[in-house]
Amino acid sequence: MPRITFIALLLIATTANAQFKADNVKYTTVFPQELCKTLMANQGYTLLDVRSQGEVDDTSSSESLNIGHIKNSMHIDIRELPQRWKELLAYKDKPLFIYCSHSQRSRRASRLLADSGFTKVYNINGGLTDFYYQGIESKPCAGLEIVTTVPYKILSAKEFVSNIKQGKSYYIIDLRKDSIFNGIAQDEKTRTEGHFNEAVNIPFEKLSTSSSVNIPSKSVLLVDEYGDDSPKAAKWLIEKGYKDISILFGGMDDWIDYSTNTTDKPVIKWTRNIDYNLLSAEDFSKIMNDKKELVLIDVRTKDEFNNTSKNYWQNIGQVKGAINIPSAELSASTSLPKSKDTPVILYGFNSQKNIFESAKWLKDQGYKNVSILQGGIWSLRWTAHNIKGKAYLNDLVMNVPPENE
Repeated sequence: MPRITFIALLLIATTANAQFKADNVKYTTVFPQELCKTLMANQGYTLLDVRSQGEVDDTSSSESLNIGHIKNSMHIDIRELPQRWKELLAYKDKPLFIYCSHSQRSRRASRLLADSGFTKVYNINGGLTDFYYQGIESKPCAGLEIVTTVPYKILSAKEFVSNIKQGKSYYIIDLRKDSIFNGIAQDEKTRTEGHFNEAVNIPFEKLSTSSSVNIPSKSVLLVDEYGDDSPKAAKWLIEKGYKDISILFGGMDDWIDYSTNTTDKPVIKWTRNIDYNLLSAEDFSKIMNDKKELVLIDVRTKDEFNNTSKNYWQNIGQVKGAINIPSAELSASTSLPKSKDTPVILYGFNSQKNIFESAKWLKDQGYKNVSILQGGIWSLRWTAHNIKGKAYLNDLVMNVPPENE
């Protein structure tokens, strides 16, 4: 499941009513894996990119959003579409496939155009990021091809693993601070990230200011925390004459998502610093369906839990069976299980730091079986609507306000 970064959350926050209730009602949704055959079945199709100009041109100040665009696609920024939609009238009754980065802005655009009389609107689930997560961005078909001006290779966790299985090796440079790399950071979330055993730790600040960096002449993979520093480091290395530079898409944050969700046996040695469990949406679903004794705690604020947050996009209901104990009130709560053997599962909106701090606190209190739902309630919602075959996850969520369904 593609993680939703702070930048992506800002994009969601500026995309009013951009949830899922219009899927396959006002417009048709299509998964990236099925896009090729769907395009071939819709001759004369048009692709519309509704991201910002900077994202399309790979010049966004948020480096992690510079991931290219689909070749020959049209572009109208979602913020301009309400004023410019009539420019698309020639495509009113022709197949129009819309995409963005995470498929939230594209849903808003799809609904706007459907409401304006467009009859063959398709939303591309998961957005352009999902092409990378699934490792299908480099397999063009039916005229579908991602092009980018960035001088480095963008490697998803899935592709990284696939390349290692095929015998490719990398000189891995971990750009995070040494305290994070060594698992001694004070911040609990970053402390638990761990590192690849074969990685060399050269913090980004030192790499870009050092005149004595000595890197072997082989394929280089740059790893950071969220995917923002590695593009800058890659450009710097390329300017210095280094070749075959790749970045790990989404950094260690996405690697954790991948490793939590994959069922494959690990082929890359990785050291973690964590004594509680991370659950994928699918594993969480299996546990809940087993109906064994456990306590499910929603650590969001009371406003978020009760759908009364001032940030409307945070009001997305609750997971069935959850009790609300805000992380700030956990130590004073009388609702915690009396037995330290009772399994406890925590979740929040996404994967905020306070969830990890809450898990550590519970472990410090002696609770033996503590887990975190990776990606929180947003993971259940997003995965259910954007990943093929996962619609059942939406049944775990209740009380979603109509404007966010």
